[in-house]
Amino acid sequence: MKEVKLIDLKDDVERLLTYIPWLEQKKGTKAGSIYKSDGLEEHSVPFPVYETMLLNFVNDASKTKLMDKNYVYAYSRNFIKTVDDERRAIQNAGIKNGDVLCGIFSKYILGGMRKGSLWITGVEEGILLDVLLKMKKLLEIWDAPLA
Repeated sequence: MKEVKLIDLKDDVERLLTYIPWLEQKKGTKAGSIYKSDGLEEHSVPFPVYETMLLNFVNDASKTKLMDKNYVYAYSRNFIKTVDDERRAIQNAGIKNGDVLCGIFSKYILGGMRKGSLWITGVEEGILLDVLLKMKKLLEIWDAPLA
């Protein structure tokens, strides 16, 4: 198990904080849709259409040190199976639980590259927002307030 020190992620978290107002606005709503056209459903596979801000967020987030390709292990180690379990893990996370927060964040960002609906779900359910707010709060305990 790789220990994640949140203080090492401060610059990346700070860069992603600019998306908090958008994530707050989008919580509970869809940040994308499934493209449908007359007769399209009969002859092809439906594909998602995302808001530009969502794509920018995913692009920026995927370039950070918050990404953990082994996020599945964070889920199994912490018995996380549902969105409610994710919320509980985020709420209970402390400064030493950076791996859990990064794992949850990575599930939605990296997992969304294979299953596009995860990006939309992460925004709609507020999970991505909750992780960023928790990281911000924990980092402010150890340092001056973030932007």
